[in-house]
Amino acid sequence: MKLSITIAESAAENAPIVLRGSYTENIQKAAQMGYDAVEIHVKDPNTLDIKEIQKACDKNNIAVSTIGTGMGYGIDGLSFTDPDDDVRERAVKRILDHISAAKKLNAKVIIGSMRGTIIDTNDRKKYKNYAFECFDKVINFAEKNNVTILNEAINRYETNFINNVEESLEFIKKINSPHLKIHLDTFHMNIEEPDMGKSILKAREFLGHFHFADSDRWYPGHGHIDFRSIIEALKDIKYDGFIAFECLPFPTPDVAAEKSIKNIKPLL
Repeated sequence: MKLSITIAESAAENAPIVLRGSYTENIQKAAQMGYDAVEIHVKDPNTLDIKEIQKACDKNNIAVSTIGTGMGYGIDGLSFTDPDDDVRERAVKRILDHISAAKKLNAKVIIGSMRGTIIDTNDRKKYKNYAFECFDKVINFAEKNNVTILNEAINRYETNFINNVEESLEFIKKINSPHLKIHLDTFHMNIEEPDMGKSILKAREFLGHFHFADSDRWYPGHGHIDFRSIIEALKDIKYDGFIAFECLPFPTPDVAAEKSIKNIKPLL
């Protein structure tokens, strides 16, 4: 297992992104702290200077594990379940741009909040069909570009559409593509999963990425989640992917990044 840290050029104060500011400076900082990779969060991937990011990664012997897309929903309101056809089309286009960037960076693409929510629970089928239509377009493009899409299970207070491992498995089996994987996050799992270890075992070969944050969404070790047992479950399924720290930048971004790797790396 390898460790990654979330970075963004800018983000809201209460956003669970650890390092903020210059991508190249934070790539260097992450490498110096001992990270294997960075997870880039960006609203519009067309604003990324891919060559500079690649240069910084090569110079510091570090990778880009993943690209987070949630700002497309949080800032621009784009989602796959929006009743407006134009909004859904723009959401798909945004993810296709993320895939193009990910291909160049040899990274995976996360779809979490941009998946959307079921606005009218009396007509769940309609909104799910919107999402399936969007995912079909996205997965088709991802397959052509050999990029993996990560579908993140998010807790019920943020969406009512795919909250846990069981729903993730049902969704991923329906899409039926080797380029779509499950993405789990300890913060969300702490709310939704009765037993996080057993849920990891259920995900098994479909698990493609993992976010670590404690129960209060601070760095691991600040709350009450038992990360030792989670890592043991990951070892049991022979998970060899990335664990990315997507937690609040408190008390400071640097302290959050340093505490995260200090508390988790010895358990690996």
